[in-house]
Amino acid sequence: MDNKKKDKVKDFFRKEGFYVALFFCLCIVATVAAVTMKSNKKVEQAKKPAQEFSLNVDNNDVSTEKQNAERVKSETETERVADATTAEDVNVAAGTTTEVKFTNPVEGTIAREFSYPKPKEMKDGSFRNIKGIDIETKVGTPVKSSAEGVVEVITNDVEEGSFIIITHANGIKTKYANLEKAILVKKGDKVTSETVIGKVGDSSKIFSNKDFGEHINIQVLNSKDEQMDPTKYFNYKA
Repeated sequence: MDNKKKDKVKDFFRKEGFYVALFFCLCIVATVAAVTMKSNKKVEQAKKPAQEFSLNVDNNDVSTEKQNAERVKSETETERVADATTAEDVNVAAGTTTEVKFTNPVEGTIAREFSYPKPKEMKDGSFRNIKGIDIETKVGTPVKSSAEGVVEVITNDVEEGSFIIITHANGIKTKYANLEKAILVKKGDKVTSETVIGKVGDSSKIFSNKDFGEHINIQVLNSKDEQMDPTKYFNYKA
């Protein structure tokens, strides 16, 4: 009996020993894996604050650089606006006397000086505002544009007769009155200082050639249609 029991025990260990060994091996592997995972987790936790700190530093740097860039851009745009505003101010202030170079549209001398807005006594005893200057010149004398520009108005009325208004680059306008009714340009035409726009006439009924002699009336207006002294723009002598 004893020998049989011993044989059974030996048979059991021969048959089941493999599984027992496998079980112990699995337990060892599981234990090692658990320990390794726990160790890795501690290492990752230790690294995480440093990474977060690094990311925070990078974000702050980017944010600071962005703010600096935006500030520089804003200051640059402000300077550009200031420069543009200054340029416009210079153009408006100085452009009326320097940006457009005027030439005398006809040859002649000043027969009647600019007095606007102060009224001047006429021969009949009445008082009128003298706009522009009258240049003494013969009827039929060709009249040129005083500078490059665009024909804005062509019309006729009792006081000034047939007249033309030309707008120039900086907003200043020149007006030529007491012309012949046969105007040589059309509204919208681009003209230069060499363009003949009409001829001296006798179309004014208020300031007629009979009372004031043969003449052309020349006026200068600013961009707001306010009267300017033509003697500051043309080279005429009294």
